[in-house]
Parts: sequence; C-alpha cells; structure tokens
Amino acid sequence: MTGENAAPARVRVVRLLHVRAGREADFVESYQGVLERAVRSPGHLREQLCRSVDDPGQWLLTSEWESFEAIKRWRSDPDHAALVEPMNACLHDDRWTGVFEIMPEGPRARKPRRG
Repeated sequence: MTGENAAPARVRVVRLLHVRAGREADFVESYQGVLERAVRSPGHLREQLCRSVDDPGQWLLTSEWESFEAIKRWRSDPDHAALVEPMNACLHDDRWTGVFEIMPEGPRARKPRRG
C-alpha cells in the first residue's frame, strides 16, 4: 500500500447492496445497530448509507478507516459475524464489497473571484 516510512493510508470500504423488497425498514434498523458498534471501533472515521434514486432496492454503504489494519481488526472481531447477520439477511446475494486506499489529495483549484 504505502511506502515503508509513510503513515498508514486511510481506506474506504464500499459496499453495493441490493435490499430485498419489503425489508428496507429491517435493513436500516439492523444497519443502525452495526453502525453503533462500528463508531466505537478503533480506527473508524466515518460512515454513509445511500439509497439509489433510480432503483430503490439498490443501496451504497461506505465507511472510512484510519488504516487497512483497522478494518481488518473490525472484520475479525469475534462478534462481527453475528452483528452483521441481521443486516445481511435483508440483502440479496448479489452484493459487492471493495476496500480502497484513499490517495492523497492534490492541490485544489482556486475558485474564480467574483468581481
């Protein structure tokens, strides 16, 4: 991931989910339970849940972590599988998860001044 002397890179976990029809409220409720635990997990920075406006059954879940090691600790916690099971029970099997290293931001373009 990063160079030997560099600080660990932050990572973003991206999950593309397909919630079963009629299970949306259960999904959101069970996600809230997972979120309550995740925010107390060392290295967790932020989380966002989004629902597609084009396909209400499609959801996007992202979380940001201080390092890849932090997300590995969260996933290997002995209680993790039981914690996420109610949420996963609301999903179709066609879900996708990816873990991405967050790259350093380049210089931001200056906004034009208003005259």
